[in-house]
Amino acid sequence: MRALGVDPGLTATGYGVVEEVGGVFRVLARGTVRTSSRSPLPDRLQKIYRVLRETVEKYQPDWVAVEEVFLARNAPSAMLTAQVLGVVKLAAQGHKLRSYAPREIKKWICGNGSAPKGQMVAMMEHLLDTPGLSSDHAADALAVAVCALCDRGP
Repeated sequence: MRALGVDPGLTATGYGVVEEVGGVFRVLARGTVRTSSRSPLPDRLQKIYRVLRETVEKYQPDWVAVEEVFLARNAPSAMLTAQVLGVVKLAAQGHKLRSYAPREIKKWICGNGSAPKGQMVAMMEHLLDTPGLSSDHAADALAVAVCALCDRGP
């Protein structure tokens, strides 16, 4: 089984494709789509869509999983991230879609829903035998993909 995990953000959207065979996880692709605040919003969303759609087409994941938008901190930022979430759903068209709350992802990966970013990155490096994850966005996306592969729900 394969899953594409996405950590949505307008400035930086992390993505990662993980394959699970016989209980062993293997990273097929990972990266961060970065956009400039100087670019118009439609151009930024188009860039994110293009990279994610190309990734979906290349790797044909069984699941596309996304980290849910957390609205409590900064409403204007959350609204922009929600637009990215729409782009993710559009790029995932034709594939099964799952979403996970940030605390749920941290609980699955680290056993603690309040795990700090550094712990998440270190755990993903360990679980996926992928040292040197340079982007916490890509690490978060890989974590979302792993959650989708481990989630045996509907």
